[in-house]
Amino acid sequence: MHRVTQQQHVRAAWPWTLGALVLAAVIVVVLWVVHPRSPACPPAPTAAGDRAGTVADARAGRSASTAVGPGPSASIASASEPNGSPAADRPAPIATAAPPSVSAAPASGTTAAPNAPAPQPLPLVERRDPPREGQARYYTFDRNVACSFPDLPMDGYYVGVPSDEYAGGAACGEYLDIEGPLGSVRAVVVDRCPGCAPGRYDLSTAAFTRVADQGDGVAPIRVSRVHDPVPPPELTYRVQNGSSGAWLALVFADTGNPLSHVEIRPHASGPDRSLTRGPDNSWAVSGAGPGPFTALITDTEGHQLRIPDIVITPGPTQRTGLRLYDPTPPPPPTSPTTSPPPVPAPTSALASCP
Repeated sequence: MHRVTQQQHVRAAWPWTLGALVLAAVIVVVLWVVHPRSPACPPAPTAAGDRAGTVADARAGRSASTAVGPGPSASIASASEPNGSPAADRPAPIATAAPPSVSAAPASGTTAAPNAPAPQPLPLVERRDPPREGQARYYTFDRNVACSFPDLPMDGYYVGVPSDEYAGGAACGEYLDIEGPLGSVRAVVVDRCPGCAPGRYDLSTAAFTRVADQGDGVAPIRVSRVHDPVPPPELTYRVQNGSSGAWLALVFADTGNPLSHVEIRPHASGPDRSLTRGPDNSWAVSGAGPGPFTALITDTEGHQLRIPDIVITPGPTQRTGLRLYDPTPPPPPTSPTTSPPPVPAPTSALASCP
């Protein structure tokens, strides 16, 4: 019987063992190639000594992504920040599409205030001058007033002022708050009182009975001038009788404040023409032409208004539907709202990350 030694057994098993090892190595390589690790899920470094390996893995992942082509997975942040703190201390951010830029970047040294409300204009508030002492009488009012205002109601609240205050018609249309023994009233200057000394006023009967007993005939009063009275009236005008292309005269009423300047411009052609106010409060100019015209009027508070389509038709009062000023501010401008961009759903590669 032939005896097999132990050394012969070892020599006989060695080829099989080597073959098994080679086969196992081939299987491991095949599995690694078939199922590569996702570049979006690198292992987080657990110690300072693993940083170099993490950087190498990230570079390898980027190289593999470039070779295969751009994919939906998010890019990976560097393993370490410029200041040396490890990026692995924070969760890796998911890259999303940047929203479209809606405004330029603020200049250096300034702080941008996104969606800051625009400054709103303050509402116009009427003002009153300090009151001054005076004396009031009443008179029988008729429509033949020095200011030439047309179509005045007979029961309105009107006042005639001394000649120095009338100032050649400059006070026409001014509003006065008048306080007396029995109450107060707001009256508009429509007339001149030639015989009144300074501080003496003629009131219409309706206005006088609001501040004093009519039987007294004379009453002490306190008078305050009103600037930008509220509500502002609707402006009207009239082309005076005798107006033509050679001479044009206009009277403006219900202006709220007295007027300080009037000019017209022909619709066809020609320069602006300034009008001159007369003592009857009419604004006149010679050689204006046949019209029609656009008038630009300015009051003593600086408010301006354009009145279009003025034709030379003497007589009737023309309503404009316009006011020289508006006590309410305009509505605030609406700023466009920018909705945030939609956040994309996570990709399958990111969703599979533990």
